[in-house]
Amino acid sequence: MPTANKIILCLSLFIGVTFVYVVLYNQKTSTVSLTETELAIINNLRLPPRNIVQDDSNKLLHNPKAEILGKFLFFDTGLSRSKQIACVSCHQPEHYFSLPSDSEITLDKQVPTLLGVASFSWFMMDGRADSLWAQALLPLENHIEHGGTRTQYVQHVLSRYPELYQEVFGGFPYELISVDLPAQASPLSQYQQEQQTWQQIPPHIQQAINRVFSNIGKLLAAYQATLWPAESRFDHFVDQINTATNRTIGEAISLLTSDEVAGLKLFISDQGKCLRCHNGPLLTNGDFQATTVPTPHPSAEKGRLKGIELAVADPFNCLGIFSDSNPSECKELIYSKRHGDELDSATKVPSLRNIGKTAPYMHSGQLTTLNEVLHYYNRAATPFGAHSDLEPLKLLPYQLNQLEAFLLTLTEYDSPIQQQQETSAATK
Repeated sequence: MPTANKIILCLSLFIGVTFVYVVLYNQKTSTVSLTETELAIINNLRLPPRNIVQDDSNKLLHNPKAEILGKFLFFDTGLSRSKQIACVSCHQPEHYFSLPSDSEITLDKQVPTLLGVASFSWFMMDGRADSLWAQALLPLENHIEHGGTRTQYVQHVLSRYPELYQEVFGGFPYELISVDLPAQASPLSQYQQEQQTWQQIPPHIQQAINRVFSNIGKLLAAYQATLWPAESRFDHFVDQINTATNRTIGEAISLLTSDEVAGLKLFISDQGKCLRCHNGPLLTNGDFQATTVPTPHPSAEKGRLKGIELAVADPFNCLGIFSDSNPSECKELIYSKRHGDELDSATKVPSLRNIGKTAPYMHSGQLTTLNEVLHYYNRAATPFGAHSDLEPLKLLPYQLNQLEAFLLTLTEYDSPIQQQQETSAATK
């Protein structure tokens, strides 16, 4: 082949490869604008200063003394059989009230953030708790988490916090005064002997124990209801775009890069389909969807189908005797859907706030990076015969990169200094 032809062939190959790379992997967006519809959508995603939540089944919400005692309990390792585990052990404030991937604590499931947790109606992966306080009780007696029993916890709280407890509740249950309770007893204990010990306790004493135990859950919920995410670069971008006279994203709008804005537009578009599940200020609908994740956590195998069954049977639910609600106020539980194929394997949709800092992902941490998550949803492969709510996105690689770039803007500022640094960097 003549030398000139070789040169032309090499140049053609180079130009072709470069073109494919730019189009598929590294396409840049020069100028991006927002329509009025898009602007209305992103305003709905902007984080408010605080979401004032209400739970009729827990009268302690927004009670300052209950919040104080609930915070003490949240950090108290006495609420575990080993005296070494507290709620804060897995829900670490410095890690957005979640568990870092390099933690020495190992669990068989992903630990969700507690920031904004009181905004939801259902709790746990499969929605087996219909209130935050009912959910707070479940890890306490789970043998792979706190591992203790309700008699242990009742005695611990009444002996360690007697003044605070009486200030919040007006006194101790008279049934428990001068009564020697067994050190460990519960109907849910992993040990048969402790279950038998529970059955030997007189019914009126059992009810008094359960009353204090439920109060522990309500105190923990009162504190957790005060937890709320901090603002992110995305939230400040929304403020900036609302005050701009020209809504073209250019030099005037500097908090997000063009790729981050392009990712935002994909996120809210019909093509991205993200808003189907991830909407509102916490970027979750709080509902349940089947995502057919490989090797699902046991709670995800039946998902909501099993979860609602457990919620209805829970003695600490909204309709139970330990609830502060009137039965007519328990509409979420009363009118909950309890049957249907769409409930099978459906699990609770998590918040995307701080998603870039709370790896790994999915039920049991099956995916370690956001890139893996996005590629999984992009393919949306569904095992034969499985129920799935996913549809293939069919996004190109550069679009997945843009989408990931946007998701990283949802991380809250750690400090005013970081906020200033990131703002300055974005303007360069």
